[in-house]
Amino acid sequence: MKRIIISDTHIGSSFYRSDELLHFLHSQEFDQLILAGDIIDFIKVPTFTQNCAEILVEIAHRSNVIYIVGNHDESLEQWVGTMQLGIKFVKKYEFEEEGRTFRIEHGDRFFTGFLSATTFIKVLSVFQDLLERWLGVDLTSWWVNRQIKKHKLRSISKILSVNEDVDVFIMGHTHIPEVVIWVQPDQTIKTYVNSGDWVTHMTYVEITDGRVRLREYEQEDACDAGY
Repeated sequence: MKRIIISDTHIGSSFYRSDELLHFLHSQEFDQLILAGDIIDFIKVPTFTQNCAEILVEIAHRSNVIYIVGNHDESLEQWVGTMQLGIKFVKKYEFEEEGRTFRIEHGDRFFTGFLSATTFIKVLSVFQDLLERWLGVDLTSWWVNRQIKKHKLRSISKILSVNEDVDVFIMGHTHIPEVVIWVQPDQTIKTYVNSGDWVTHMTYVEITDGRVRLREYEQEDACDAGY
């Protein structure tokens, strides 16, 4: 079985990779599509183009789609636990494959504090969106690059400590594509994967028969990293 996981596409925002995302969805063959949050950017001022419509139609036409609601598309939270247009809406998704347990979330719950306040984030996001459109500057990419410089392994360790009961934990939210693999004292292998985004990067996670890869999409081919 082949599963594809994408997150943080931010459909409707100013700088998301609409052409590449549409081409990716058209060109990929898989058994299950898992959308790991922040797929539609409701908390900015989204602009819905023809590409947006085609992307959403392509997603709706897939036969096995899981939609994990994130913080930018929390307007869909009322659909959690239901099926809409053949899409299953959840807050997290878990499964077993090839003797390994997997958990997928958006990841926003692991980041708390002033910047996690819902009302503040909405106001900030609208202001950011207006600045991006006025200045023609991708502030999201600037922020991600800044976060990469500050990123500490201990933040991943904190996330993993909450998910010790699974073999593989996958999330998005930070827009930082990365894989961390380590061996427990009992010799079990644990894996953390961040799927990245479709604004600064064009990355996704592929799981085929229990084998996990973090891939960077290119129109003709894909570069991959993982195990």
